[in-house]
Amino acid sequence: MASRSPRRADLLREAGLDVTCVTPGYDDPDQPDSASTSSRVSGPVDPSRAAAELAERKARSAPLSQVDKDDPCVLVVGADTIVVDDAGRLMGKPTDRESARQMIRTLTDAWHDVVTGVALWAPATDACETFADTAHVHVGQVSDASLEAYLDSDQWRGKAGGYNLFERQDHWPIRVEGDPTTVVGLPMRILVDRLTSIRVES
Repeated sequence: MASRSPRRADLLREAGLDVTCVTPGYDDPDQPDSASTSSRVSGPVDPSRAAAELAERKARSAPLSQVDKDDPCVLVVGADTIVVDDAGRLMGKPTDRESARQMIRTLTDAWHDVVTGVALWAPATDACETFADTAHVHVGQVSDASLEAYLDSDQWRGKAGGYNLFERQDHWPIRVEGDPTTVVGLPMRILVDRLTSIRVES
């Protein structure tokens, strides 16, 4: 798994998969559309395409010293999550406390989309498959006191949109339409089916 996220690793292990986690060489951009190849084309950026492209960059940048890169069974998983607010603006990870506050306030009392792209790269053949899944999320009213306490905790760091579903669902009024693991950062419903298919095909 080409990710620093312990949540993603936990999801894979809970599915019974043997996982080695490495830190990808590629870092997320502050704005998710700024590093997407689609951003070089005039017009709006497709969040699914942008997330899948960023996921592939992470997968391909993973150091392979801990695995046999010539082993056809080795598969590198990369993932990237983008939040799209109700006005269609793409959000990555907040850069500081104030940007986290602004992101969360934008998302409260409204619906937004969480798009997670996934890349499955086989170093032995250089084949790479990508896909993306979208979940719809509604965050209700969050009091100033609750928000400030959350910001004090620093749990917003490294989180697309400034929050993580598993950490906040017991504290904030959150509704999810779709796969909750997509909101966490790895759409397991699709991923497990895809990994099973790859295993059968190989």
